[in-house]
Amino acid sequence: GLSEKEVGITEYVNSSAKGFTGIIKHRFSDFQVHEIDLEGNVIELKNTLLPKLPESDTTAECEHRSVLSEDVWKKIDEVLTAESDDDASVEIDVTDKDKAGRTLIHKAVKFFYGSKLYSNTITKDDKTILKVGKCKNKERTSWPANQGQYLHFTVFKENVDTTNVISIIGQKLRLKANAISYCGTKDKRGKTTQRMCIRKRRAEELHGLKLYKITFGDYCYKNWSLRLGKLSGNKFTIAVRNVETPDNEINDSLNLLKENGFVNYYGLQRFGSSLLSPTFIAGKAILLKDWKKAVESILKPRNGEKCSPQIRKARETWWSTKNAGLALKCLPRNDGSIEGKVLRALKNQGNDQYYNALFAIPRNTMLLYVHAYQSLIWNKVVSKRIKEYGFTPMVGDLVLVDGNNENVEDHKESDNEEHESEESSMEGKPVCQQNVKKLTAEDIKQIKFDELVLPLPGHDVEYPDNKTGEWYSEFLAEDGLTLEHFKSANMAFALFGSYRKILGKVDDFTWKITYYNSFDDDLILSDLDKLQNKTLPTQPESSQHKAVIIDFKLKPSQYATMLLREVMKCETAVSYHAALTKCSHNSKETEEEPDEKKLKNE
Repeated sequence: GLSEKEVGITEYVNSSAKGFTGIIKHRFSDFQVHEIDLEGNVIELKNTLLPKLPESDTTAECEHRSVLSEDVWKKIDEVLTAESDDDASVEIDVTDKDKAGRTLIHKAVKFFYGSKLYSNTITKDDKTILKVGKCKNKERTSWPANQGQYLHFTVFKENVDTTNVISIIGQKLRLKANAISYCGTKDKRGKTTQRMCIRKRRAEELHGLKLYKITFGDYCYKNWSLRLGKLSGNKFTIAVRNVETPDNEINDSLNLLKENGFVNYYGLQRFGSSLLSPTFIAGKAILLKDWKKAVESILKPRNGEKCSPQIRKARETWWSTKNAGLALKCLPRNDGSIEGKVLRALKNQGNDQYYNALFAIPRNTMLLYVHAYQSLIWNKVVSKRIKEYGFTPMVGDLVLVDGNNENVEDHKESDNEEHESEESSMEGKPVCQQNVKKLTAEDIKQIKFDELVLPLPGHDVEYPDNKTGEWYSEFLAEDGLTLEHFKSANMAFALFGSYRKILGKVDDFTWKITYYNSFDDDLILSDLDKLQNKTLPTQPESSQHKAVIIDFKLKPSQYATMLLREVMKCETAVSYHAALTKCSHNSKETEEEPDEKKLKNE
């Protein structure tokens, strides 16, 4: 797979500190993520019960009832119960009432009947009439007036992509994917908890779904929707297994991280898992307007990459024949993959219509390729800045001015950890609210390095007024690009920049050293485990293996893997840790009796 060095990840904050080796993500339970909402609440799955219906407000009911006589209310009830006559209505003479009085009647009708009935004020025979009738829109008629329009719920998932969860809910409830709102995607390989919401759907509909590795709960109804990026971060609980480093060295490494932070790189997840065709290759091609190369990078076969056999076969067929129709036959008819969309466009519009094929991909997905290239340049510039000048502020460096949000960078990795999906984000929109200041000689006496930001290359950002600023143009030139390429005449590819802190700081950082005997022992309880009253076994220090359990919070767009890299001083690539797991497993097998429990392949 792709190595860290290939995406510009080379430096450490505490480069002289000893790291400790270990294995991450051996089991799904070793990597747990909880969303943190804007109020700072950590989202946990607390129950799977259906919500209680809102109780009637007796006082409000009496006040609303008093605005009309009981005879009129009876006539309105008859309108509602009229089975066949959709045009049934009641006309109330309100000529003698002012606007405030009429408003009270409208509110009363709304209170008792919600969207089942409408009320309009009309003029008839020189009189002011308030007309109450039955709504014809069936979708609107079924929602109670005293219940929020959005069903909010918690999603707990194991080894499932957030986008897959949304797709499954959409299929089961016959909804479009964009009808389901959420704040950010969460890592696939782990156990994660987050909130989602759907407009005007019942908790009973979700509660009745029996889905593999997906659990819903904590249902409630609100009058507002969730929005992408509207979270304050994520809480991580991570187990590092098979650690052999002495405890004092482990504690020293973690204390340094807690004090100094980590280089706030974009992690490998930003760039895809393919060594042959990382996402930034397509991004660079799009900026160069090399549509053919962009399409080729999407459809190029990738040995060793995890994907469905059908997609693998379709890529291989297209690569060898350049016949999109032939390649499409390898995919299911209802395939919605990126490859399927591109191939379908090539088949319908011509095998050489690469530009049109790219536009068959949703814009946000297409922009992810270009964002990956922006991120690559950012990583390279940060590495060179640290390597050349260390961690001392310089004249011309950038800091945010007072009043700007610390989380200035996009919320694309709202999960802080996994690949980006089809998300909207602050990238691709102006960042005029994000004002920066270039440091003077006087400023650098008072500024700390962890306040510095660097821009992602774009056409509306400031660059450092020193050598660091020049490196952007130098790195772009190596790829045949300039900053002008970000000012595309085609606004579909126009890239606004944004600012990102050079250093990532960790909040509520704690850890503990624990012990276990079996390589597959659970080390962390999940939300579902706690609901089922499961407990962890007590393991003595004499146990065969040692692990470190790390607990911390990160802000949006920061990568947990980059934090782990800083403290462990090792690669974070999945392939690297898979090799460590295999090595440890083989070593363990030689010590086991044949009938002992073997390693699970989760």
